[in-house]
Amino acid sequence: MTAPRHLRAASWKLAADIRDEWLHVGLACGPADRSAAEHALTRVYASMGRSRPEFVWVRSPREAQPLVRDLPTLAGLYAWITAPPPDADPPLASDLATVVARLRWRMDDRIDTPAFDPKPPKRKKGEPWPDHPVDRAIDFGVPFVEILRKHVRDELFLQLIRAYAAPAKQSLGEPSPVCWFGQQEAHWIAYYDVWRQLGLADFGPALDAQLDVWGDLARSAGWFWPGEQACVVAERPARPGVYADGFTIP
Repeated sequence: MTAPRHLRAASWKLAADIRDEWLHVGLACGPADRSAAEHALTRVYASMGRSRPEFVWVRSPREAQPLVRDLPTLAGLYAWITAPPPDADPPLASDLATVVARLRWRMDDRIDTPAFDPKPPKRKKGEPWPDHPVDRAIDFGVPFVEILRKHVRDELFLQLIRAYAAPAKQSLGEPSPVCWFGQQEAHWIAYYDVWRQLGLADFGPALDAQLDVWGDLARSAGWFWPGEQACVVAERPARPGVYADGFTIP
């Protein structure tokens, strides 16, 4: 076994362990840590230049709906972004989406090819990397960044968003106000945490601190709907797929 292959395989084993820890966070059940969640959300609000909101806790995303009906839907938010009303301040959801996108973009900018990666095999311009299992991808020479994207970020997205959060949100009826998924945000938090814990990316203290806030939030609460004055926050499920008020993931 060549040294680069050995290092890639060992790094992947550690990455998979970190991914699985975040999957556990994303599917965790039981009471929220309200104090930790409110502290993290207060810091999220501060990142947008807002003061601490009033926190309103609900048992499930379904119970939140009557309290958040005045918040923008995804379509309404998109319309505001593409054609903002003159002399109007953006809704808080727009600012938060910008904060998260900027955070992820800045961390992406600090991710580079690890020193242990071999020169990748030749392929046609625009040709995707083969859809191999991890061991085969390592042997084939697929870049480690592509392995982590597919088998950490994309895999958690499938399990936490596509198979869990998206069906639950759809079951609430449309249009449903924009929300963030709290513990299920682990799908992207995990990806950057892997790079950081493996020592393969240096995000710097400021970005580390922002990522930690989102990590604390994912570990402590379920979905949340941020408004200017109040932030509605849902508890985690009482047991797998079922909330305390009986709301069930389809």
